[in-house]
Amino acid sequence: MARLDRMRALVTGGTSGIGASIVERFRSEGASVVCTGRDAARGHEVAARLGAEFVRADVRDSDAVARSVAAATDRLGGLDALVANAGVLHDATLSETSDEDWDAVLETNVLGYFRYAVACLPHLRAAGGGSITMISSDAGVWGETAIAAYSVSKRAVNMLVQTLAVEAGPHGIRVNAICPGDTAPGMATFVGGRSEDADPASWTLPPLARVGTGTDVAGAVTFFASADGAFCNGSILLVDGGMRAALRASAAAHETPRQ
Repeated sequence: MARLDRMRALVTGGTSGIGASIVERFRSEGASVVCTGRDAARGHEVAARLGAEFVRADVRDSDAVARSVAAATDRLGGLDALVANAGVLHDATLSETSDEDWDAVLETNVLGYFRYAVACLPHLRAAGGGSITMISSDAGVWGETAIAAYSVSKRAVNMLVQTLAVEAGPHGIRVNAICPGDTAPGMATFVGGRSEDADPASWTLPPLARVGTGTDVAGAVTFFASADGAFCNGSILLVDGGMRAALRASAAAHETPRQ
């Protein structure tokens, strides 16, 4: 039997990158999946290719969030798992971040996750329990000044996960976070628009000496959603190849081992 057999899952931001990898892995493990996103053309293509269903929704629109959750639970016949993944990046230090850009990052990365979690809680309780997995970032563990607003938002996601885990746990709902490191092909959604110009070949490598993939993150999400993660609640899991294991871990892959 597949690990997620008969599971009913909603994946936000499931139309590209890590989100699409999660949808693909969940489908391969037997789950029925509805994914959301802002781009209908890309969403319908991913859904058709992976055997999922697509509902267009922008996490910044509270009415759209409510409608998408209602549509997903109607199509799935209930809900067992939410994966909150939709996010936006902003390349700027704090002093270079405008009020508008700050609001866009926080509303997408924090308020959007909050909205989906709250909207899904009644359906998860009705199912007798389930899981919420939020895609955070290693930038939420250690601050990254070059993407300051994003880093702050992901730190907030980690605390959102832990407070919600305490509230939802008695209902059999497990709430956990995945913190990916640099993951190819890189984030494409920025405050200023969409960009797919990232060059993973230029990234600093972690001690495992390779760049992470959406498949790596999807495997961790599958663990949390499955029975294997049944006693994980409020966990913050780094999936970064060891990049955050030590101050100089990013240099380890380039050093010559001592004899």
